[in-house]
Amino acid sequence: MSTIRDVARHAGVSVGTVSNVLNGNAAVREETRQRVLDAIKALNFHPTAAARSLNTQQTNTVGLVRTELRPESPGNEHDPVVSDLIDGISGAAGKTGTGLLFWTTPIGRNEMALYERIVLGRQVDGMILFALRKNDPRVAFLKDVDFPFVVFGRTRETTDSCWIDVDGAAGIEAAVDHLAELGHCRIGYVAPPAEQYLASLRWEGFVRGMRNHGLEVDENLVFEGDFSERSGQLGAHYLLDHVRPPTAIICNNDRMAFGAMLAVQSRGLKVGRDVSVVGFDDIPLARYWPIPLTTIYQPTIEIGGLLFTLLHSVIQGRPDSQLAGRLIKPVLRVRQSTSRPA
Repeated sequence: MSTIRDVARHAGVSVGTVSNVLNGNAAVREETRQRVLDAIKALNFHPTAAARSLNTQQTNTVGLVRTELRPESPGNEHDPVVSDLIDGISGAAGKTGTGLLFWTTPIGRNEMALYERIVLGRQVDGMILFALRKNDPRVAFLKDVDFPFVVFGRTRETTDSCWIDVDGAAGIEAAVDHLAELGHCRIGYVAPPAEQYLASLRWEGFVRGMRNHGLEVDENLVFEGDFSERSGQLGAHYLLDHVRPPTAIICNNDRMAFGAMLAVQSRGLKVGRDVSVVGFDDIPLARYWPIPLTTIYQPTIEIGGLLFTLLHSVIQGRPDSQLAGRLIKPVLRVRQSTSRPA
């Protein structure tokens, strides 16, 4: 079994430098850090493995990291979708005697330093990724060090990885179909953060739905949100200030939809009569909001359980082919926040 001294010798650095890399010390130069990582990979070095059983070298723990894309924004509030995902993962993991470790980190170098500490330190046996970004560095890193992981979502870089996803494009298209069939012609769109790959997938669904009904895609009726209630409010105000405002607004999660509904009401308008609003996720509050929300349901708790089951099979070296690459179709749930345009 390789030691930290072997890594230092292979990389041509001091033991202290290797330790700094493992601990995510930002003072290490990027070129030096990469040399150490290459040595770690070449020597198959796992710093905490010696403290475990030499037979299994497993922690019986899996990891999940929430990355804050915009840590400076006040919109980083409690996210019921993440909570449901954690519930699903931990529920399935508990049945196998496996624990779940959860971290939150801002995007950037600190994010990757955290992954390096978790993975190279063998704090967990595998990782579950979600909210994927274009050219996601997490995917590249985990592939590079050959560490078990699965993904909630997909990108072009994950086509050969184990993933499970909800067909967000189909969900948004179903929302457009519903509104168009009610008679809405001008439909506003509060988009996800552009950094996330699902933004482009869902936009494809929106455009396809609009064109299927012969409706104009007016990019002046598009606002980029950050999944927070506040961004939904800002987005709705922006759309309703248009000289030809929309009669309906599609939001890419329920929290943004709640914000949009508050903005509509603050203008003396009635949700579902003057302006229709559609969300995405169907969190529990959606059905109990003063005006129950029409939304796209995705079974997040169940998905969490499936993700753990898939990861467990990957860790065991036998990826479950029945789960890998599963695309789940979401369901439109119609409530009182949508109706025919006034």
